[in-house]
Parts: sequence; structure tokens; C-alpha cells
Amino acid sequence: MNAEIIAVGDEVVKGYTINTNASYIAKQLQTIGIIPDYHTAVRDQAAAIKEAINTAIVRSKYIIVTGGLGPTKDDLTKEAVCEALGLPLCIRVNVLEEIKAYFKEMNQIMPSINEKQAAFPEEAYILKNNYGTAPGCIIEYNEAIIILLPGPPYEMQPMLENEVIPYLKQKRAFYNETLDIKLFGLGESEVATQLQGMLGEFEWGSIATYVGEYEIIVRINIQSGNLEKAKEQLQQKKKEVEERLGGFIIGYNKDRLEEIIVRFLLKNKKTIATVESCTGGLLAGTLINCGGVSACFNEGIVTYSNTAKMKYVDVKEATLQSVGAVSYQTAREMAEGVRKCSGADIGLSTTGIAGPDGGTPEKPVGLVYIGIATEAKTDVYELHLKGSRRTIREKTVKNILFQLYKLFK
Repeated sequence: MNAEIIAVGDEVVKGYTINTNASYIAKQLQTIGIIPDYHTAVRDQAAAIKEAINTAIVRSKYIIVTGGLGPTKDDLTKEAVCEALGLPLCIRVNVLEEIKAYFKEMNQIMPSINEKQAAFPEEAYILKNNYGTAPGCIIEYNEAIIILLPGPPYEMQPMLENEVIPYLKQKRAFYNETLDIKLFGLGESEVATQLQGMLGEFEWGSIATYVGEYEIIVRINIQSGNLEKAKEQLQQKKKEVEERLGGFIIGYNKDRLEEIIVRFLLKNKKTIATVESCTGGLLAGTLINCGGVSACFNEGIVTYSNTAKMKYVDVKEATLQSVGAVSYQTAREMAEGVRKCSGADIGLSTTGIAGPDGGTPEKPVGLVYIGIATEAKTDVYELHLKGSRRTIREKTVKNILFQLYKLFK
């Protein structure tokens, strides 16, 4: 079953707004076995929208359109789509009342221009918008299913997840089970080599690799007319991937490495503290983004200067003079120092050269040391990272969390 995703908006076509909606929708569709074949972006022009719809209904079963459902003159999506399909619009009284109620909750009176947002064809199934004034809709037209969604992601995403995906699930003639396995520490070619013979499209579904932000994703997709069979086969394929790549797995589906670590700390009643140089608080901030972290995160310190390293976490002056701030020994003393001064069970440290300046032949940009101190031992890892200053800092955080995760496993 194929799909087409159409983004409407001058800001998208002209490059002022990145079309994150298309990526989000495509991923959600694949969880129920619907594969996007086309991504299209058109300007806020009725002729362009109609042409896109007329093209899409010939080649796609599912057509998802985002944007252009607002109250202004250039919000033309609904009008253009319905004109292309030959479906007249009429005001839905119940929808109009809901829009008025939305404004009333904000102690405002609905402007008259918002009335157009309550106009839909009689055939349309209305998608309620709990976060804005633009309802969406689903129109079944001949063999196609056309879905109109608002453009703002905070409005579109809950509408897609809570209403559209369940609606489409009821329309399918088979069951689809999907699992994303997240890997860290291997490149895509290495993963493909390890999974030789498993990757590709088959009668039962597919297994493919994708490059995430800093991880590799192995996506298993099983399709079957029998739900139990689909679930059983998914677990079988999952086990096969785990047997080949278990040492590099950092989570599944929406798992985030930092959230897994925080859950472990809470479950085992352990505490953690951080001291950072090159990452400048990014490591602490990543952990603090997790719910419940206040019960396990003692403190985070940024010691960017040598003076701060000595003052706050007792790095020896002799160490800094002999081997420098970016060194194995300094990372070790930082991790042990923050663990001791904070009273935490685990101390984490980062020190390195994030660039773009500051590198030397002996210590180039991208050289980073990370330390993990526990009651039993202290481990220090030397990293050689590539990328921009921001990328190096983010990769440093990912690497230290990965090493900590492996320590817990």
C-alpha cells in the first residue's frame, strides 16, 4: 500500500521552513505498513495544489496533505482539493461551534475569517484539532483516501497519531508489526555486513538499515494476515539481530539512551554527577531532560578553565602542567573528583578539543577524553571525533552515555 505526502506552503517551497512534517508522517505510516512513494511540496496556489492532487490520486492509495488550513486568504488547501475532486463545501455547524469554543476558552471572540475553517464537504470525516483552530479531515474518493492536516507540527502530530493512524489501521486487510532497533558504535556498512542475508524485502516484510542522528537504526517490518503470526515472526527476527549485534544495541523504537540510563539509576537507587569541559553542560542538560532525574542527579559542574578544574574537582596542578587539560589523567581526576565532592555513586567527566581552533599535531581538534568513575573503578576512553564544534560536543555526550550504558548491562 503506497502513500504520497504533499506539503503546501510558500515557506516550505522557498526553503524558509524545513519540512519536518513529511519525515514524521512517513515514519508513522510505516509503523502500519503504509510505504510513502512520493514527497511533494507546492506553493500556496490553487492551481498548484489541484495539479498535485490530480497527480496523486492516479498513483497513490493514501494522500496526506499538510498546511493551508488556516483562516487567511492564502490558506487554500481545502478549497483547492475539494475543487479538484468536485466536492462542494458547506459549513459544519458542530465544527463551527467547536472553533468558537476554542476562542472562548482564551477569552476571545472568534473573528469572522475563521468561519471558513468549519467548511467541509459532506462526505468528509472531521479530525478534531485540540491545539488550534484548524480541523483536519479524511475524504474517501474512489480508490484513494485523502487526508488533510494542519501545518504546525504541534497540531499535526497528535491529530495524526490519535485519529489518522487508528482510522487507517481499520482500513488495512493485514496486520503490520514494526520494530526499530537502535545501534551505536558501528557504521552503516559494518551493520550491513553483520546482517548479511537478513536485509532486504521479502514475502513476509522487510529489514532495512537507516542512519539516525548519531545511531544506526535496523527496522524490522512484518506483514501477515494473522496478528499472532506477525508478532511471533517479529520476535524471531529481533532475536536474530540481537544475536549478531547485541553489544551495540542501545534501545528500541522511541527509547533514548539517556532515558534508559536514568531508569537504571532510579531502579537501582544510584546517583550520578557530571563535570564537563568541552561539552560545557551539554551532558548534564541531556540527563536533566529526563523525567524523574531529580532523584538520581546530584550535580553538574562546568570546569572550562584549569583553575576551575583544580578548584571544584581537585584536579592536580602537576597533572595539568605535565599532560595538559586534554589528557587521560585529567579526565580520570575529573571523574573521580566530581564523584567525591558530590557524594554521587557515579562521576562522569569530559575534556577535549571541540574546535574549530585549538588543535595541534599532538592534540588535534576532535581529541576527547571521557571518564566514568564508580566505587569499583575508573574507566577513561580516548575518542577521535570528526565534525563541527557542535557535532563533536554532541558525539562526546553520546559516547559517554553509551559507555555508561554498557557498564550497566
